[in-house]
Amino acid sequence: MRYFSTFALVFLIYLLASCSDLYISIHESSEKSERSVKTKNCIQSEPCQMGNGVRYWVSNAQLKAEEPFEIFIEARPGLQVKGAHIEGVSMYMGKIPIFFREVEAGRWKADAMLGACNLTEMKWQIVFTENSKLSSNGPAYLFSYRQ
Repeated sequence: MRYFSTFALVFLIYLLASCSDLYISIHESSEKSERSVKTKNCIQSEPCQMGNGVRYWVSNAQLKAEEPFEIFIEARPGLQVKGAHIEGVSMYMGKIPIFFREVEAGRWKADAMLGACNLTEMKWQIVFTENSKLSSNGPAYLFSYRQ
C-alpha cells in the first residue's frame, strides 16, 4: 500500500508539473503569433521620412516573403527616380531590382516582392542609384515576416 501511495503522489506531482509547462509553451508561442507582431513598415496614413521632404510607404503593413506589394515615394515635383534595388540588411539575399514609375506629379510607385528567408523578421533597405538623387536622403527600410 505504501508503494502505491508514493507512486500516486509522484504521478500527481509529475502531472501537475507537465500541465504547467504545457501552459507556458502555449503562452510563449501565442505571443509570437502573427497577430502580436508589431510591424515597423510605413503605410500611407503614417509615411516615413527619408530626408529633404521625401516620404515613402508600402501598400501592406505586414510584408511577407514572395507576396507582391507596392512601394510609394512622394517627393517634390520634378525629382527623377531613375532606378533602385532592394537588398537585405539582416543577411545578404542578393539585389532585387525595382522600377519606379511616376503615377502623378511628385508621387512614384513600384511593384516589388521580397525573397524568403529563415529569419523570423528580415530587415531590407531600398538602395537608389546615384542618378536618382535620392541616394543621399538616407535609407528606406522595409521589414518582412516569416509566415
